[in-house]
Amino acid sequence: MVPGRISISIPHWQVLPLLQPCLRSIRKNTRGRDVEVIVIDNGSKDESLDYLRSLKWIRLIERPEEGLHNFPHNVWTSHDIAVKEATGEFLMTMHTDLFVKSSDWLDPYFREFAKGENIAGVGTWKLEEVNRFYELQKRVFHVIRSNIKYALGLKKKTYVWKQNHYPKDFCAMYRRKAIIDSGLTFRSVEGKNGFYDQSGGYSISAQLWDAGYETRVIPVHEMMPKIVHLSHGTAAVSPHKTHRRNQEKLEDKRDSLFDEDWVKELQTDTSLDN
Repeated sequence: MVPGRISISIPHWQVLPLLQPCLRSIRKNTRGRDVEVIVIDNGSKDESLDYLRSLKWIRLIERPEEGLHNFPHNVWTSHDIAVKEATGEFLMTMHTDLFVKSSDWLDPYFREFAKGENIAGVGTWKLEEVNRFYELQKRVFHVIRSNIKYALGLKKKTYVWKQNHYPKDFCAMYRRKAIIDSGLTFRSVEGKNGFYDQSGGYSISAQLWDAGYETRVIPVHEMMPKIVHLSHGTAAVSPHKTHRRNQEKLEDKRDSLFDEDWVKELQTDTSLDN
Protein backbone atom coordinates (compact mmCIF):
# COMPACT_ATOMS: atom_id res chain seq x y z
CA MET A 1 0.00 0.00 0.00
CA VAL A 2 1.23 3.50 -0.85
CA PRO A 3 0.34 5.91 1.99
CA GLY A 4 0.00 9.07 -0.06
CA ARG A 5 0.70 10.77 -3.36
CA ILE A 6 4.20 10.59 -4.82
CA SER A 7 5.60 13.59 -6.69
CA ILE A 8 8.58 12.73 -8.90
CA SER A 9 11.01 15.58 -9.63
CA ILE A 10 13.09 15.18 -12.82
CA PRO A 11 15.51 17.94 -13.91
CA HIS A 12 16.20 17.83 -17.65
CA TRP A 13 18.46 19.35 -20.29
CA GLN A 14 18.55 18.14 -23.91
CA VAL A 15 18.75 14.36 -23.50
CA LEU A 16 15.81 13.06 -25.53
CA PRO A 17 17.32 9.55 -26.03
CA LEU A 18 17.29 9.16 -22.22
CA LEU A 19 14.20 11.21 -21.50
CA GLN A 20 11.78 9.11 -23.54
CA PRO A 21 12.56 5.68 -22.01
CA CYS A 22 12.87 7.28 -18.56
CA LEU A 23 9.40 8.84 -18.63
CA ARG A 24 7.79 5.90 -20.39
CA SER A 25 9.24 3.48 -17.84
CA ILE A 26 7.65 5.54 -15.05
CA ARG A 27 4.34 5.69 -16.91
CA LYS A 28 4.35 1.93 -17.47
CA ASN A 29 5.33 0.95 -13.93
CA THR A 30 3.23 3.32 -11.82
CA ARG A 31 -0.22 2.33 -13.08
CA GLY A 32 -2.69 2.31 -10.20
CA ARG A 33 -0.48 4.55 -8.08
CA ASP A 34 -1.18 8.16 -7.13
CA VAL A 35 1.83 9.69 -8.88
CA GLU A 36 2.55 13.08 -10.41
CA VAL A 37 5.64 13.65 -12.54
CA ILE A 38 7.20 17.12 -12.53
CA VAL A 39 9.84 17.74 -15.20
CA ILE A 40 11.90 20.89 -14.76
CA ASP A 41 13.49 21.79 -18.08
CA ASN A 42 16.68 23.80 -17.66
CA GLY A 43 16.94 25.66 -20.94
CA SER A 44 16.68 22.93 -23.60
CA LYS A 45 16.94 24.28 -27.13
CA ASP A 46 16.34 21.05 -29.07
CA GLU A 47 13.43 18.74 -29.92
CA SER A 48 13.29 17.37 -26.37
CA LEU A 49 11.38 20.47 -25.23
CA ASP A 50 8.73 19.93 -27.91
CA TYR A 51 8.40 16.34 -26.74
CA LEU A 52 7.88 17.44 -23.14
CA ARG A 53 5.29 20.01 -24.19
CA SER A 54 3.33 17.25 -25.98
CA LEU A 55 2.92 15.13 -22.82
CA LYS A 56 -0.37 15.83 -21.06
CA TRP A 57 0.30 13.51 -18.11
CA ILE A 58 3.33 15.40 -16.74
CA ARG A 59 3.73 18.84 -15.20
CA LEU A 60 6.36 20.79 -17.13
CA ILE A 61 8.19 23.73 -15.59
CA GLU A 62 10.33 25.62 -18.11
CA ARG A 63 13.40 27.62 -17.11
CA PRO A 64 14.72 29.05 -20.41
CA GLU A 65 17.37 31.13 -18.62
CA GLU A 66 19.14 27.98 -17.42
CA GLY A 67 21.57 25.81 -19.35
CA LEU A 68 24.76 23.79 -19.25
CA HIS A 69 26.59 26.86 -17.93
CA ASN A 70 24.72 26.49 -14.63
CA PHE A 71 25.09 22.74 -14.13
CA PRO A 72 24.89 21.10 -11.56
CA HIS A 73 23.49 24.03 -9.55
CA ASN A 74 20.30 24.05 -11.62
CA VAL A 75 19.72 20.38 -10.77
CA TRP A 76 19.56 21.19 -7.06
CA THR A 77 17.42 24.28 -7.55
CA SER A 78 15.10 22.21 -9.76
CA HIS A 79 14.37 19.95 -6.81
CA ASP A 80 13.84 22.99 -4.58
CA ILE A 81 11.24 24.24 -7.04
CA ALA A 82 9.59 20.81 -7.14
CA VAL A 83 9.32 20.74 -3.33
CA LYS A 84 7.20 23.90 -3.48
CA GLU A 85 5.21 23.01 -6.59
CA ALA A 86 4.47 19.38 -5.73
CA THR A 87 1.19 18.18 -4.29
CA GLY A 88 2.44 14.83 -3.00
CA GLU A 89 3.15 13.74 0.54
CA PHE A 90 6.39 12.27 -0.79
CA LEU A 91 8.91 13.79 -3.19
CA MET A 92 11.16 11.53 -5.26
CA THR A 93 14.26 13.00 -6.90
CA MET A 94 15.16 11.25 -10.14
CA HIS A 95 17.66 11.58 -12.98
CA THR A 96 16.79 11.22 -16.67
CA ASP A 97 19.29 8.35 -16.92
CA LEU A 98 17.20 6.23 -14.52
CA PHE A 99 14.89 3.59 -16.03
CA VAL A 100 12.23 1.70 -14.07
CA LYS A 101 12.18 -2.00 -14.82
CA SER A 102 9.62 -3.45 -12.40
CA SER A 103 6.13 -2.49 -11.25
CA ASP A 104 7.04 -3.15 -7.59
CA TRP A 105 9.94 -0.68 -7.58
CA LEU A 106 8.31 1.65 -5.02
CA ASP A 107 7.56 -1.06 -2.46
CA PRO A 108 10.97 -1.05 -0.72
CA TYR A 109 10.74 2.72 -0.21
CA PHE A 110 7.42 2.51 1.60
CA ARG A 111 8.51 -0.52 3.58
CA GLU A 112 11.24 1.68 5.06
CA PHE A 113 8.97 4.71 5.57
CA ALA A 114 6.50 2.46 7.42
CA LYS A 115 9.14 1.83 10.10
CA GLY A 116 8.65 5.27 11.63
CA GLU A 117 7.29 8.78 11.09
CA ASN A 118 10.78 10.10 11.85
CA ILE A 119 12.21 8.49 8.69
CA ALA A 120 12.31 11.34 6.18
CA GLY A 121 14.49 9.98 3.37
CA VAL A 122 14.83 6.57 1.68
CA GLY A 123 16.91 5.49 -1.29
CA THR A 124 19.78 3.32 -2.43
CA TRP A 125 23.47 3.64 -3.20
CA LYS A 126 25.21 3.26 -6.57
CA LEU A 127 23.55 0.46 -8.51
CA GLU A 128 26.61 -1.60 -9.22
CA GLU A 129 28.37 -4.63 -7.80
CA VAL A 130 31.73 -3.49 -6.44
CA ASN A 131 34.91 -5.10 -5.25
CA ARG A 132 34.86 -4.31 -1.54
CA PHE A 133 38.65 -4.40 -1.18
CA TYR A 134 39.02 -1.96 -4.09
CA GLU A 135 36.37 0.34 -2.57
CA LEU A 136 38.18 0.28 0.79
CA GLN A 137 41.47 1.22 -0.87
CA LYS A 138 39.78 4.11 -2.69
CA ARG A 139 38.23 5.44 0.49
CA VAL A 140 41.45 5.20 2.52
CA PHE A 141 43.39 7.04 -0.20
CA HIS A 142 40.68 9.72 -0.46
CA VAL A 143 40.66 10.30 3.31
CA ILE A 144 44.46 10.61 3.45
CA ARG A 145 44.64 12.96 0.46
CA SER A 146 41.77 15.10 1.73
CA ASN A 147 43.19 15.51 5.21
CA ILE A 148 46.68 16.32 3.90
CA LYS A 149 45.14 19.13 1.81
CA TYR A 150 43.29 20.35 4.89
CA ALA A 151 46.50 20.35 6.96
CA LEU A 152 48.29 22.34 4.24
CA GLY A 153 45.48 24.89 4.12
CA LEU A 154 44.45 23.82 0.60
CA LYS A 155 41.00 22.66 1.71
CA LYS A 156 38.50 24.24 4.09
CA LYS A 157 36.98 21.01 5.46
CA THR A 158 38.26 17.67 6.65
CA TYR A 159 36.80 14.63 4.95
CA VAL A 160 34.12 12.85 6.99
CA TRP A 161 34.41 9.11 6.42
CA LYS A 162 30.82 8.17 5.77
CA GLN A 163 29.95 6.36 2.57
CA ASN A 164 27.20 4.08 1.35
CA HIS A 165 24.86 5.24 4.10
CA TYR A 166 22.58 7.91 2.64
CA PRO A 167 20.12 7.96 -0.31
CA LYS A 168 21.72 8.89 -3.63
CA ASP A 169 19.60 11.48 -5.42
CA PHE A 170 19.29 9.63 -8.76
CA CYS A 171 16.28 7.86 -7.19
CA ALA A 172 15.63 8.97 -3.60
CA MET A 173 12.34 9.66 -1.84
CA TYR A 174 11.66 12.17 0.95
CA ARG A 175 8.80 13.26 3.17
CA ARG A 176 8.05 16.61 1.61
CA LYS A 177 6.67 18.10 4.84
CA ALA A 178 9.93 17.38 6.67
CA ILE A 179 11.88 19.39 4.08
CA ILE A 180 9.40 22.27 4.08
CA ASP A 181 8.91 22.45 7.86
CA SER A 182 12.67 22.52 8.47
CA GLY A 183 13.40 24.97 5.64
CA LEU A 184 15.86 22.63 3.96
CA THR A 185 17.33 22.84 0.46
CA PHE A 186 18.79 20.47 -2.12
CA ARG A 187 21.45 23.08 -2.89
CA SER A 188 25.00 22.47 -1.71
CA VAL A 189 25.16 24.53 1.48
CA GLU A 190 27.49 24.99 4.41
CA GLY A 191 26.92 22.77 7.46
CA LYS A 192 28.22 22.06 10.92
CA ASN A 193 28.86 18.34 10.66
CA GLY A 194 27.72 15.16 8.91
CA PHE A 195 28.43 14.20 5.33
CA TYR A 196 29.86 16.64 2.79
CA ASP A 197 28.73 15.85 -0.72
CA GLN A 198 31.01 15.60 -3.74
CA SER A 199 30.77 19.32 -4.41
CA GLY A 200 32.06 20.07 -0.91
CA GLY A 201 28.67 21.11 0.40
CA TYR A 202 26.19 19.79 2.90
CA SER A 203 23.86 17.10 1.57
CA ILE A 204 20.08 17.06 2.03
CA SER A 205 20.51 13.92 4.14
CA ALA A 206 22.92 15.69 6.50
CA GLN A 207 20.45 18.56 6.79
CA LEU A 208 17.69 16.10 7.67
CA TRP A 209 19.87 14.47 10.33
CA ASP A 210 20.58 17.83 11.94
CA ALA A 211 16.84 18.52 11.94
CA GLY A 212 16.29 15.32 13.92
CA TYR A 213 15.17 13.00 11.13
CA GLU A 214 16.52 9.64 9.94
CA THR A 215 17.28 8.30 6.47
CA ARG A 216 17.35 4.69 5.29
CA VAL A 217 19.27 2.95 2.51
CA ILE A 218 17.74 0.06 0.56
CA PRO A 219 20.30 -2.68 -0.23
CA VAL A 220 21.71 -2.34 -3.73
CA HIS A 221 21.08 -6.00 -4.55
CA GLU A 222 17.36 -5.48 -3.82
CA MET A 223 17.00 -2.48 -6.14
CA MET A 224 19.15 -3.65 -9.05
CA PRO A 225 16.40 -5.88 -10.55
CA LYS A 226 13.85 -3.05 -10.22
CA ILE A 227 15.62 0.05 -11.59
CA VAL A 228 18.61 0.67 -13.86
CA HIS A 229 20.83 3.74 -13.61
CA LEU A 230 23.07 4.67 -16.53
CA SER A 231 25.34 6.73 -14.31
CA HIS A 232 26.50 9.97 -15.99
CA GLY A 233 24.20 9.07 -18.86
CA THR A 234 24.05 12.67 -20.13
CA ALA A 235 27.68 12.38 -21.22
CA ALA A 236 26.83 9.16 -23.06
CA VAL A 237 24.40 10.97 -25.37
CA SER A 238 26.19 14.31 -25.56
CA PRO A 239 27.76 15.33 -28.88
CA HIS A 240 30.46 17.22 -26.95
CA LYS A 241 33.51 15.01 -26.31
CA THR A 242 35.25 16.84 -23.49
CA HIS A 243 36.44 13.63 -21.81
CA ARG A 244 36.63 11.32 -24.79
CA ARG A 245 37.95 8.17 -23.09
CA ASN A 246 35.37 8.24 -20.28
CA GLN A 247 32.58 9.12 -22.69
CA GLU A 248 33.45 6.22 -24.96
CA LYS A 249 33.10 3.86 -21.97
CA LEU A 250 29.74 5.40 -21.13
CA GLU A 251 28.62 5.07 -24.75
CA ASP A 252 29.48 1.37 -24.64
CA LYS A 253 27.37 0.98 -21.49
CA ARG A 254 24.55 2.92 -23.15
CA ASP A 255 24.67 0.76 -26.27
CA SER A 256 24.61 -2.40 -24.18
CA LEU A 257 21.61 -1.18 -22.20
CA PHE A 258 19.74 0.05 -25.26
CA ASP A 259 20.19 -3.38 -26.87
CA GLU A 260 18.09 -5.00 -24.14
CA ASP A 261 14.57 -5.91 -25.23
CA TRP A 262 12.76 -4.14 -22.39
CA VAL A 263 14.51 -0.85 -23.24
CA LYS A 264 13.83 -1.25 -26.96
CA GLU A 265 10.16 -1.65 -26.07
CA LEU A 266 10.22 1.62 -24.11
CA GLN A 267 11.92 3.40 -26.99
CA THR A 268 9.20 2.41 -29.45
CA ASP A 269 6.01 2.28 -27.35
CA THR A 270 4.53 5.71 -28.07
CA SER A 271 1.26 4.72 -26.39
CA LEU A 272 3.00 5.42 -23.06
CA ASP A 273 3.18 9.10 -24.05
CA ASN A 274 -0.62 9.45 -23.93
